[in-house]
Amino acid sequence: KKQTTATTTPPTTATGSSQLSSNPIRIAYQGVSGAYSEKATRELLGQNVIAIGHNSFEACYRAVASMECDYACLPIENSLGGSIHENYDLMLRYDLTIVAEHEFRVSHCLLSQHEDISKIKFAISHPQALAQCDNYLRGRGITPIPTYDTAGSAKMIATGATLPEGCTAENTAAIASDLAGKTYGLNCLAQGIEDDDTNFTRFLLLARKSVLQWLRGDDNNNNNIPCKTSIVFTLPNTSGALYKALACFSLREIDFSKIESRPTSASLLNFLKFKSQQQQQQQQQ
Repeated sequence: KKQTTATTTPPTTATGSSQLSSNPIRIAYQGVSGAYSEKATRELLGQNVIAIGHNSFEACYRAVASMECDYACLPIENSLGGSIHENYDLMLRYDLTIVAEHEFRVSHCLLSQHEDISKIKFAISHPQALAQCDNYLRGRGITPIPTYDTAGSAKMIATGATLPEGCTAENTAAIASDLAGKTYGLNCLAQGIEDDDTNFTRFLLLARKSVLQWLRGDDNNNNNIPCKTSIVFTLPNTSGALYKALACFSLREIDFSKIESRPTSASLLNFLKFKSQQQQQQQQQ
């Protein structure tokens, strides 16, 4: 059996950002200060939010579920790297709801403590960021050295942390966001150094409560705000099962923007069955 996630798309979508509380809210994101996830969070919700970095995606889910944070802003897919399957799977294990999304343009910067780009011999960053700037680095004769994180690499250079062998603060730059450069006081030697300018990451904003609280007005009536709908379902291992499921939408002229198929384990199937039974009991009460 496979678990399938499908997203239907009306003509426009509601981000919900304008209807969030005017009070500062706590947003969980994965990474350290200056990460692309933090920049995406602030683009979506403004500069007054309290963005809190976490070591892993699951730690972000836990922070919202435990009420440590109000929301989590997490990447779900990248135009070059594809889907981030870990977050698809975690959405099934935690009772959080998608309330907004944001298309984030990824633009890489070359960050250093110094201003002379001719002295830069090494570039440290996440392997994916290095690969996305390969042509630029080759053209300048800069050797890429992978590290664990983009913003983390900027932090290493700024704080004088131990650098990879052969690297010094004078001959090494980090590839990270412009926000990372501002966060750690580094000079931006070059901006937009990625090879492909169509590099976008789609982020989801996850909350404990349903999106309906923003779609309904004060009189509890629907405000007719168009929005995306995401559904998750499992299929029997029979001939034409997926075709029959999708036909239900096709016959009603409902279009899909994305279909994602994921393998399921026995434990996950049992969890989905439990959640389904739990929802049915709540509806009957």
